[in-house]
Parts: sequence; structure tokens; C-alpha cells
Amino acid sequence: MKRNLILALVAAMLLPTFAGCSDAPAAENGGSNAVSASDGTAETVAEEPEADKYDLAKEKFEAIAAADFAGADFGIASQAATGNSEKEIWVEELTGDAVNDAVYNRNLTVNDRFNCNITLTPGDVNSIVRQAVQAGDGTYKLAFPNMATAASMAQVGLLMDYNKLENLNLTESWWDQGTLAMEIADKVFFMNGDINYLDNDVTYIQLFNKQLITDVGLDVPYELVREGKWTIDQFREMCMNVTTDLDGDGAYTDKDRYGYVTTGEGPCTFFYGSGLSLISYDDAGVPVLNVDMEKTVSALEKVVKIISEDNITRIPSDVAVGKTMFMEDRVLFYGEVLSYVVNIREMETAFGVLPIPKYDELQEDYYTYCNAISSTATVPKTSEDLGMITSVLEGMAIQSFIQVTPAYYDIALSRKYTRDDESAEMLDIALANRVYDIGRIYSLGGIGSIFQTLAASGSTDFASSLASKEKAAKKTLERVVKDFTELE
Repeated sequence: MKRNLILALVAAMLLPTFAGCSDAPAAENGGSNAVSASDGTAETVAEEPEADKYDLAKEKFEAIAAADFAGADFGIASQAATGNSEKEIWVEELTGDAVNDAVYNRNLTVNDRFNCNITLTPGDVNSIVRQAVQAGDGTYKLAFPNMATAASMAQVGLLMDYNKLENLNLTESWWDQGTLAMEIADKVFFMNGDINYLDNDVTYIQLFNKQLITDVGLDVPYELVREGKWTIDQFREMCMNVTTDLDGDGAYTDKDRYGYVTTGEGPCTFFYGSGLSLISYDDAGVPVLNVDMEKTVSALEKVVKIISEDNITRIPSDVAVGKTMFMEDRVLFYGEVLSYVVNIREMETAFGVLPIPKYDELQEDYYTYCNAISSTATVPKTSEDLGMITSVLEGMAIQSFIQVTPAYYDIALSRKYTRDDESAEMLDIALANRVYDIGRIYSLGGIGSIFQTLAASGSTDFASSLASKEKAAKKTLERVVKDFTELE
């Protein structure tokens, strides 16, 4: 497939809409269809209601080819102790936690449907799969490494190409079109979707302290987001004059108050939020290094003013310090991954959620960066019984859409951890357009860290920094394309 941009606009993970249709055109009377009665007069027939997306998903689940795998194990390898990487795949028992129980019930539904037994082996996925492939062992039907590890595993031929797996509906709502769009040499070796919610956990957002925003005389920026006016410039303006030397020692430290606190990767969220990328696809569908230098430098100039000037921003060496500062009402905006909404649930002060600001008001959408530490679904090269794999994989994806995503998003996020209805709306916006970039996932000569490094140092010389890494980046990218092209 040809791809024009590596920025993949993803609306698959959260609340997708299936469009209902009717064979007859709708009349102008509020959606009814006008038909002729037997006596020649016109009578109005109510239009069929739009089908429920979950009912349609259930139909797709039942439409998977009937199969009975005689109670056979469906082995899955998952990265151990990385966020929720194990729990998103398998849990031992019902606990009363909404997401835990949704995963348990999803697996139970799939096991019952196909008479199989989903099992989990946590550990070093790269080593587990490598050893299995070398031994010709088909024990593991699926493996869930992080995206960066999956990229290296694919490059050395440890994984199957999704495009060669039949009976998978990869364009359906339960699959993330962003990962599908990262096709190289007509091959796709890893996919995200409702089946793995860790990509939600590691998607960047902005949290804000509602009390502090009132104390400094600012308006909650929800309306700015709705109107498309939530921009980098607007963000900086709100951060200005918030920083205060609370302890009066004449130095700005982790004990003081700031407009913005984030992690080392915080600056790059503005890069992707600006609709920028490091890699694009040429007319032949080949990924190439292609940076919009003018806009990149302009965005960098804006971000340098936030990160490196006027004591607006604090980036603590220990990420736990930033969380503490926010919970102690000493941070106006807190840039972190979405899982931190859970981590600060005990915060007494009300807080809200916002998407990453846009470059300017002319930019149509908000874009959100997803960290390459996200888990991703892969199929080891020696996996046996492809019919079983595709049936159970598609079944797990669909049932995750039906059961797990609503529990994760609607219940765990919107109702339990966040503090207002507007935050749920903001999460919709933040997660609608997720960004994946080959330039970071495949570690192309370190180009993925240029923007954040320069922003932290106060430099805007992106061109020189890129030039120093460009040769290595292009060579690495060419090697990736060559390796993928040669894979069977």
C-alpha cells in the first residue's frame, strides 16, 4: 500500500461509529422514507434506526468460521512487568476491578466460542520467540513485545506478515489503522487495537490543576479545545507568570511552582502535536526521511520558549517528583502518559484532561504521540495452525472492542478516575488521532530525540542536528526496507 504520511490518524481505539444505511433515500421530513401506498397516496415509513456498533461487532464475532480446537492451549508470550502488559492479555480470576474482569470475561468468551484455552507466558518476549523460532517450536501463537522490540524482531525474520494471514479483518474498528499504515515493503508485522490497551496507557496527554487555574485567574481551556484554539502559543500564554519561588531561596527547584512539568519526552509531544513527522512515504510507498524543516524550526522556536525560557517548565530527573509536584498543587499543566490519570487518582484537588496543543488554529486536528513502549500484537514465525490463530486473534480483538475497551475507557477513565464529564470528552479528542513514527520505532540514527534535546538545551538549530545524523538515519532506513523486502 502507498502511504503519503507516517502520521497515522487513528480513530479506531475509542468509540468508533458504524454508519447505518438504507436502500431508499431519506425524505426531508426528519429521516423518514416516503413510499407509495396501494391506493396511490403517499405514506411515510419510519427509517430503520442506526445499528448499534456493539450488536454489529457481535455479529462479526459470530461470523468467524466455526471451529472446535478440542481444548487446545492457545499460548501467548507477553513482556513481563511493563505497565499492564500482562493484565491486558490474561488475568487469573475475577476481582471486581472493571478492566480486570473484562479481560477475564473476554478470554472466557473466546475460549467457549472456539473450545480453546488461552494461556500466558510472561518474560523477555524477544528471547522467548527467538528460541521458539530457532527450535521450530509452535507453542506460542501470539507474542506481545513492545513496538520497538517488535520492529527489531520483524527485521530479523522472527514474525509473520499480517498480510499473509487470511480471515483477519484488519480494517475493522477493533484494529488500529495507525499500525497498519506503517507497512514496509507491503508487509505488516505488528498491529495495535482493542486487543492491547497498553497503547492507551502510554499515549501522552496534558493534565491540569483546576483549582490552580482558578487561583491564577485563568479560564478552564475546554472551550478552546472545542473551538480548535488550543495551540502551543495559547498553552505558553497560560503558563506565563505561574512559576513562583515558593521557598524564597532565590533558586528554582523541585520545591517551587511551575506552569508546566513534564518528562524528558515532553517536548517531542509538541512536535507530533504540530502534525510533524520524521518519515513519510514516497509515491512507490517506500518510507523516506522527509522533514518539513520550516515548520519544524517554527514549532521548535515556540517550544523552546516554553521549555527553556522564563522558568516556565520543570523536568525533574525523577519522574515521580513531577507527579508529587502536581498532586501538591504546584503545577498548572502536567505532561504525562495517560496511565498517570490512574496514578494520581488520590489527588484531593480537582484536575482535568486535555489533548496536546496544536501548532496553530489553522491545523485541523489534534495529534497525540504514542510511546514505542506500547505493547503490540505479533505472530511468531513458527506459530502452528494458522486457522486457529486467525480465529482466536480476530475473536479476541472483537471481544476486546465489545468488553475491554468500554471498561477501560468509559468506566475506568471517564467515570472513576477523572473528575468531570468534560475530561471524558477531551479524552475522546486526545485519543482520536494517535501518531506512530518509524523514525522513533526503528531508532534511525537517533533522529527521534533531536527535537526534545534541542528544546531542553534552548537551541533551535534543527537543521544542523539533523544533518549530523542524516547519513546514518538514511542508511539504517535503507537497511530496514531492504531487510523487509527480502523477507519471505
